[in-house]
Amino acid sequence: MGPNLRNTLVVARREFLVKARTRAFRFGTVLLVIGAVLVALAPVVIGWIDRQVITKVAVASAAELAFDPVARTAAVLNAGSEADHPAYDVKAVAPDEARQAVERGDYSAALVIERPATGSDLAFTVVTKDPPGGRVPASVQQAAASIAVADRLDRLGVAPGDQAALFAPATVTVEEPTPPGPGEAAESSVEFYTKMALGQVLVIFLFMAIILYGQWVATSVAEEKASRVMEIVLTAATPFQLLGGKVLGVGGLGLVQFAAALAAVIVTLLLQGPVASFVFGAEASSMDLPAGLTPDVILTFTILFVLGFLLYAVLYAAAGATVSRMEDVNSVVAPMSLVAAIGYIVAVYGATGLIPADASWVTLLSFIPFFSPYMILSRYLTGDAGPLDIVAATLILVVSIVVCLWFAARIYEAGVLAYGQKAGVRQLLKLAFGRR
Repeated sequence: MGPNLRNTLVVARREFLVKARTRAFRFGTVLLVIGAVLVALAPVVIGWIDRQVITKVAVASAAELAFDPVARTAAVLNAGSEADHPAYDVKAVAPDEARQAVERGDYSAALVIERPATGSDLAFTVVTKDPPGGRVPASVQQAAASIAVADRLDRLGVAPGDQAALFAPATVTVEEPTPPGPGEAAESSVEFYTKMALGQVLVIFLFMAIILYGQWVATSVAEEKASRVMEIVLTAATPFQLLGGKVLGVGGLGLVQFAAALAAVIVTLLLQGPVASFVFGAEASSMDLPAGLTPDVILTFTILFVLGFLLYAVLYAAAGATVSRMEDVNSVVAPMSLVAAIGYIVAVYGATGLIPADASWVTLLSFIPFFSPYMILSRYLTGDAGPLDIVAATLILVVSIVVCLWFAARIYEAGVLAYGQKAGVRQLLKLAFGRR
C-alpha cells in the first residue's frame, strides 16, 4: 500500500470514528431505519389508509319522490369505487338537522332536497365546509343532477325500472397514454399513491443525506482550520490526501446508515405478506399489493446516492477550506445547498404530479449533474425515465465528479492554510485556475 493511499485511509478512519461516536449519527441511524421500514411497508400503509378514508354525506329530502334519494346519491358517488370498499357513506337525515350535522362534523356534506311548488323541478342545496370547487361538493352536485333528471322522468311517466337502466353507471377505465399490455392490469389508485409516496420519501432522504453529510465534511475542514490542527496534519499528509480521506470517511458513515436501512428494508419486505394479512384480515397469498421497493429501485437509489454524495462532498470540502471561522461555514455552503434544494423541490413536485415529470425542461434538468440525483430518481419512479436514461445520467455524474474533484482539490490545496476573510467567487476561481 503506497503512502498516498495509506494517508488517505488514515484520515478516512479518523473521520469515520469521530463522527460515528456522535449522538447525531446514532439518532439519525435509528430514524433512518424506522423510515426505511415505513417505506418498505408503503403498499400496506397506503392500502390501509385507502380503505379507512370514507367520506360521510347526508341526504335530507323535504320533497316526496318516487325513488330513494339516498340510494340514488350513493350509487352516483360510489360509481368509481370498488364494491366492497365504497368511498362514500350516505345516510338520511331530517331536513332541519342537516346543517347542524355538518357543523358538528358528523358529515362532510349534506344534500338538502326541496320542491318549491307542486309540479316544479326540485331545488337542491349542498351544505358543506369545503370550498365550492372542492371534490366533495362537486361530487354531490353530480348526484343532485342525477336526482333531478330521475324526478323529471318520473313526472313524465317513465317507470322506475326503465329509469334504472338509463342510470346504470357506464364502465369507464382510466389509462395512461400507453395502455397496459396483454395480461397487464391498469394501475389502481393505491398503486399510483404508492409510487408517489415512494418517490417523495426517497428523494427527501437523498436530499437530507447529501446536505447533512456535505455539511459534516465542510464543518470538519473549517474546524481543523480554526483550531490550527490543519497545520500539524499537513506535515504528514498532502491536501489531496486530506480531501480524499474526509470524503471517504463521511461517505463510509453514509454507507453504514444506508446498509442499516437496506437490511431493515429486506427484512420488512420478507414480512410484508404476514403484515398485510394482519392488517387486512386476509391470507397473505390472496393479497394483491402494489409493487413498492423493488430490486431495480434499490439499485438505482444506491447508485444515485453514492454518486450524488461524492459530487457534493468534494465541493463542500473545498468550500470549508475557504473559511477560517466556524461561523462562516453555513454562508459559504449556502449556494450549493440552494442548488440541491432546487433539484429536490422539482423532483418532489414531479413525483406528486404537481409538475409534469415528462416536461422537456424537467427532462433536461434530470441530466444536469447537480440536479440529476434527485430528478432521474423521481422520473424513474413515475415511469418517465428508463434504464438508458439512468445509464446516461450516471455517466454524466461520473465525469462531473472527476472534474469537480480536480476543481475542489486545487481550491482545497490553496485554501486550507489561507486565513482571513472567506474567499469570494473571483478568489475561488483564481485559486482553482491560477498558476502554482
